[in-house]
Amino acid sequence: MTPLRPLAVLALAAGLVLGLGALTPVHAEDAATRTARRHFQKGEKLFALGRFDDALEQYEQAFEARPLPAFLFNIGQCHRNLGNYDQAIFSFRKYLDQSPDADNRDAVLELIDELEADKQRAEEAARRREAARLGPGGPDDDRKPRGAAGKPIYARWWFWGGVAAVAGASTGAYFLLRDGGVPSTDLGNVVFD
Repeated sequence: MTPLRPLAVLALAAGLVLGLGALTPVHAEDAATRTARRHFQKGEKLFALGRFDDALEQYEQAFEARPLPAFLFNIGQCHRNLGNYDQAIFSFRKYLDQSPDADNRDAVLELIDELEADKQRAEEAARRREAARLGPGGPDDDRKPRGAAGKPIYARWWFWGGVAAVAGASTGAYFLLRDGGVPSTDLGNVVFD
């Protein structure tokens, strides 16, 4: 048997230490990771059920426990499905900022473009609805006076009542002031010369 050299003994000892280290976990999962995983799994189930508000809450709690960029992507997806365009765009951009080499980078950029287009369409539709509610010319339209409910004045009952009153007063004034003057009565007329 040959004596072991000190360098060989040191290498053998290092190998044993490394081998034993491989048998035990390097570190146990910390509490923040467990919390994030629990919220993420709940969020995944809720997302699959279409309960995007609840899933969003779970993904946000997962991100608070462990701020991983993938949670930002999930948060963006919830906002996208809820029609929260600004929040979805923000979350997707933050995801790309924190994961510049993400495998789905091109797909996320396409999602951002689609969301910006959807946002513009929604804003335009809201403007059209508001214009329709205000009438054909919008708030500055002076062509047809409109009442509080949006009906033109000529379609209101009181407008025609006023027209009838003016017509009646005009007819009465005409008969009073025509050539014959004041009509005679049985009681006699007082005439001042």
